[in-house]
Amino acid sequence: MADDKSRVVKCPFCEFDDYDSNILIQHIDLCHPEDRSTAAWPMTQRDTASQQDLDTRIIADEYVHCPHGCGEVVAHAELPLHLDLHLAESLALDDSGDYHTGKPHEYTEGPLYNKSIVFHDDSSNLPSSEEGKERPSEAVPSKGKQIMKFIRKRKHSKSTDSTDRETKRLGRAELGPYAHEKQMPSWLQKLLQSGANASHLNEIGTSGTLVKKITAENESLHVIPVLMKLCRHDKDVERAFFCSSSVRHVFKMRREGGFCGYRNIQMLVSHIKDAQRPRHERFPGSGLPSILQLQDMIEQAWDMGFNSTGRVETGGIKGTRKYIGTPEAQALFSSLGIECDTGSFSAREGFRAHDILLQDVANYFRSGCALDSEEKILQTDLAPIYFQHRGHSMTIIGFEISKKGTANLLVFDPMFKTSPAIRRLVQHYATPSDPGRILKAHRRGISYLQKYKDFEVLKLSTPSTMRTSPNIIITGTPGVGKTVHSEQVAQDTGLRNFPINKIAKERDCHDGYDDERQSWIIDEDKLLDAIEDDVLKGGCIIDWHACDLFPKSWIDLVVVLRCPSTSVFYDRLSSRGYPEQKLNENLDAEIFGLLLEEAKEAYDEEIVIELTSENADEIDSNCARIAAWVESWKKSHAESTDS
Repeated sequence: MADDKSRVVKCPFCEFDDYDSNILIQHIDLCHPEDRSTAAWPMTQRDTASQQDLDTRIIADEYVHCPHGCGEVVAHAELPLHLDLHLAESLALDDSGDYHTGKPHEYTEGPLYNKSIVFHDDSSNLPSSEEGKERPSEAVPSKGKQIMKFIRKRKHSKSTDSTDRETKRLGRAELGPYAHEKQMPSWLQKLLQSGANASHLNEIGTSGTLVKKITAENESLHVIPVLMKLCRHDKDVERAFFCSSSVRHVFKMRREGGFCGYRNIQMLVSHIKDAQRPRHERFPGSGLPSILQLQDMIEQAWDMGFNSTGRVETGGIKGTRKYIGTPEAQALFSSLGIECDTGSFSAREGFRAHDILLQDVANYFRSGCALDSEEKILQTDLAPIYFQHRGHSMTIIGFEISKKGTANLLVFDPMFKTSPAIRRLVQHYATPSDPGRILKAHRRGISYLQKYKDFEVLKLSTPSTMRTSPNIIITGTPGVGKTVHSEQVAQDTGLRNFPINKIAKERDCHDGYDDERQSWIIDEDKLLDAIEDDVLKGGCIIDWHACDLFPKSWIDLVVVLRCPSTSVFYDRLSSRGYPEQKLNENLDAEIFGLLLEEAKEAYDEEIVIELTSENADEIDSNCARIAAWVESWKKSHAESTDS
């Protein structure tokens, strides 16, 4: 039936709502049955009694098998949402462009029947991205300025490296209900070995030659162009950003269970292969590596020393159903020479975790396009993002801002199939009556994200961001010799010197001068905006007494200069005429090594070095060592690019 958008029907038991009363009835039958025993289906006869007993012990009190029969094991608290998503999987379009759904308990396999989630994210009831701050007005005179205002809010907020964890054996909270499993059931291993049925097709490649592709039934091609058109026709969308179209939506097979981490790795691999990115030859053949092959590759990466603590934390993953996450994906790609950056986001500095996440993703897509464009839909050549929160992971393929000022991630969720509606529009696009309804399947907004306290992402380095020259921070307490080192290294290497105090003054990145402390009051966000374009090109020496505000992905080496002799350091500060308070603060900071500790907390310890700077000989030696490192960095990166 056609949707009556003037009347939203709400569930009397929860926050679910829809324009279609039939869908609401199905929701109530599925999620709020009068007889709770009817809310679950028994396991199929293929599962033995012993396997049932084992699974019951594993998931007792914390997890439950999806009663829909998809094979997923979900937390009790997540079951209602999971069932709602299954309910909406059958969204399809008829010839008139109206919507209809299949039976709520239906789960049909095959390449022509694919379902999609509908995520209920009523933007009119969502908080703005930042509490207590003015929301963009609905009357927007300039798209570019309006989007810039949203994106630039704390867009440089620091993320924490997801690998900075204490090495310990992880449990069910991180590894899922099968955290202590030694071996997955034989029937599941056979299912994964067999894989989904494959189809063969020919496409014209970027070079104009004919390329043969093998596509599995659990993969969908050309979905992103359809989503772009839907966003363009959705009147509620102000602006949307998308990654490269060369990404397949990879989803799980029936009864497969929780292998979402592997499916997301496959989506990133599909981009590497289809976009012919550097190192694409590491994945030979037309198909994608299987889950079992990915397990072998991760274990091999651990053997090579990449995030090797993962083996201790997981107890090994080969042949098991243990969840994997960002560290395992990073280990795999790094072991193949595929550059990537990871980050984690938690609430800090008055901002919620999902605020910081949204700002980081917005900044990522902003880096791939020109925001002065008046286009509503902006596509980049960027890679998709591996996205993780507790219990699940997805692939971020875009970012959108509504006319009400709210933001959504646009995702491929491996837990659910591509909807019949999307499949139909891939074959022949015709503007549907309500584009937003189809898009909801791929949207994750604040009402979803705010349920989680922590997030992790992995981003593949794009060819344009693979710098040919490194960026170096030379930092330390005032008086240790940062300026003389920076100027000498710039002269020896040809890198550009960026004395932050001077730049802040010249580019108006400050909030005035502090007479008492005799220093400029730096506006960190303005500063980062001012130097971002220069730093992304590479070849910068950043000279400043602080380092933790610069994004980790910008920096290749952090040099912390030290002056161990208290008397020498005191004389240097005294000669500058510092006020007594400032002199004592700097003296204490140097004695306790605060700048060195700050650097080690903000960046990987392997790129942080400590150099003594008490006399001219040490300065010359330090500059020579840094110059030699620069040449070594350039040589290794040139070889990496050529190979």
